[in-house]
Amino acid sequence: MTIVTRKLNGPLPEVALPKRRNSPDTPVPFSPLSIRDDMMRDLSRLLEQQEFGSLDEVNAFMEKEVKGKPLRHVQPTTDRERAEDLVVTARLERTTSKLRAQVAKALKLDADCVSAHLLLAEVAESSAKSLAHCRDSIAAGDRVLAEQLGNEGASIWHHPVGRQYLSARRVFAELLWQTGDRQLALDEARTILRLNAGDNQGVRYVLLEWLMRAGSVAEIDALLAAYDDGTAAWMFTTALHRYRTLGPVTAAAKALRTAMRENPYVVPMLIGETPLADELPDTFGMGDPDEATLYLHESISSWYDAAGSMEWLEQVFHATPAGPIGRRKHSGNHT
Repeated sequence: MTIVTRKLNGPLPEVALPKRRNSPDTPVPFSPLSIRDDMMRDLSRLLEQQEFGSLDEVNAFMEKEVKGKPLRHVQPTTDRERAEDLVVTARLERTTSKLRAQVAKALKLDADCVSAHLLLAEVAESSAKSLAHCRDSIAAGDRVLAEQLGNEGASIWHHPVGRQYLSARRVFAELLWQTGDRQLALDEARTILRLNAGDNQGVRYVLLEWLMRAGSVAEIDALLAAYDDGTAAWMFTTALHRYRTLGPVTAAAKALRTAMRENPYVVPMLIGETPLADELPDTFGMGDPDEATLYLHESISSWYDAAGSMEWLEQVFHATPAGPIGRRKHSGNHT
């Protein structure tokens, strides 16, 4: 368990950060294909097997054959599709050697199988090898998605290969940051948001935290203004940004009080009045302690590094009427 004991302007509380579920010495863990990814792949195949004369025909087919029904697995008909299915099989293998054997078969069928290169990055023995496989995955995606990437209005996220491509770019960005190439990591995160402005991946949270450490005030302002976001990460980072740029003024205190109303658990954990959980949660509800835990695991050092911030936090927290019990919470689980 890591104990944070930085001391800036006077003594700070000791905060025990939650344990990571994966060792920090291993490559970034990549999530396996989700149920939604599987559905997108099968739906794409199903639609490609039809002959539609108009958008109305597509909608009619979706209404009749897809809506409200379990989507059956669609058998592959091309080498690219067969390669994708081999990668799904590879992810279920219990040994790395068997996994790599399946991936090798996939790449023999389709050298530009984005998910195959990404899976190799997951099981690579070092960060350098993971980075190399990520580059291969991104280059493959550039070729496969050349038409979509050349169309500014195309929705890359809703393309089955596009989801894997964007996942590869995110993993690449996080590996770059971890290995010290911070400007390249920032550029990669900016590129991902440009390609997927709706940010289904939550890259804006990663970029915001990185900009707080290595970005400009103007870019932080622009990113905060670009999204209407009520999460703890967004609200408390907004408050911290206001404090760092304006000092302990009314605008900063107002932003902090707004954040505390949305999640009343963050500040007590941050100032040491409430202990953090021993492990990181797998899911969270907006406004609940798990959300606070996840936010602080990523961002606690930014608060400690801001001179005078802890004293300001305590002052605003204890001066806020009703206290944490009376503050409003959201409900609903997020992954």
